[in-house]
Amino acid sequence: MFQRVALLLLCLTACGGKRLPTGPGSPPDRTDDGWEVASFEDQGLQRSWFDWLEHDVAEATVETPDAVVVARNGRLVYERYWNGFAREEAHDLRSATKSLTSLLVGMAHERGILPDLDAPVLSLLPHLLPVRNPDPRKERITLRHLLQMRTGLACDDWNPDSPGNEERMADTGDWVRFIVDVPMQDEPGTVTRYCTGGVVLLGAALEHASGRSVADLSREWLFAPLKVQDFTWQPAGKKGTDTGGHLRLRPRDFLKTGQVVLEGGVWQGERLVSAEWVAESGKALGALGDAGYGLLWWSTRFVIQGVPVEVTFARGNGGQYVFVAPSLGLTAAFTASHYNGAGSSLPLDLFGRYVLPAALGLERPGPEAAGRK
Repeated sequence: MFQRVALLLLCLTACGGKRLPTGPGSPPDRTDDGWEVASFEDQGLQRSWFDWLEHDVAEATVETPDAVVVARNGRLVYERYWNGFAREEAHDLRSATKSLTSLLVGMAHERGILPDLDAPVLSLLPHLLPVRNPDPRKERITLRHLLQMRTGLACDDWNPDSPGNEERMADTGDWVRFIVDVPMQDEPGTVTRYCTGGVVLLGAALEHASGRSVADLSREWLFAPLKVQDFTWQPAGKKGTDTGGHLRLRPRDFLKTGQVVLEGGVWQGERLVSAEWVAESGKALGALGDAGYGLLWWSTRFVIQGVPVEVTFARGNGGQYVFVAPSLGLTAAFTASHYNGAGSSLPLDLFGRYVLPAALGLERPGPEAAGRK
């Protein structure tokens, strides 16, 4: 399924004939942030792939990320920073923020704050009525449609001419008002379009229903249990919260959200959200661009030297990714600064080229096996 990514990463290998560098040594530092640490050998990873990752970055064989952090079986095994970034520096996650918003909505749903995901969203935000471009279909947009990117609104961030494009929204002072006023294009639930404004609207519904800010809710429900202290949400224009992008987290903390998904909603024995919510979020309803899309989470199949690996992930412009590979007990977080260019997909390449083969215990093949299919 989703052959574009699978074919991109099928049998990815590299540069035979070069001497292996000395590469990464001891495990990451143990700090007071809640992560346990372990060596590659303790967790059954082939160290040589990480040696080659650092070699290829140093040799400019691949573009340089800002950070790569990897954990297996809940233990941090690899942590590296480039381009002047450091462990304590929070990074703009861009649209990977949407996947964390999905976790918060799941928590609100299970706490009875948003009990009915099939409730029309405008009924939850009566202060926004009346809206421009009234349409009976607009009254049928539900919270679930917002989570699925299936609102039916004329909103497509991948089309600069779309009335609801996020750049148009960003030029206004009231992002929530902007998106509810966008005209309809399709019946809700029928067509998937990438629409940041819909996720901002979802955040507004969460804040209105709870009477609290997303920052407060996320601190109590998610970040305090994860021992995350450094996080910053951005405003949605002059009021509200940008739940569609630009949350700032440190890479080690970003990785914790992937670990929660890997553990089915649990962090170190404490349940944060149900396993059912996590499973539904990662289950693709269909394709969106180059991957499957569920409830604000992406999914795809990597094929590495003939071995298929199912992966759920969050992604953001510039190269902000957290990958979850349940069959391997593996999570990996990447941050980068390749905004609005081909390098934005760099982590897909690095994860498939180096991290997955290491977790699969594969030996690095010689130059005759190099190439892409």
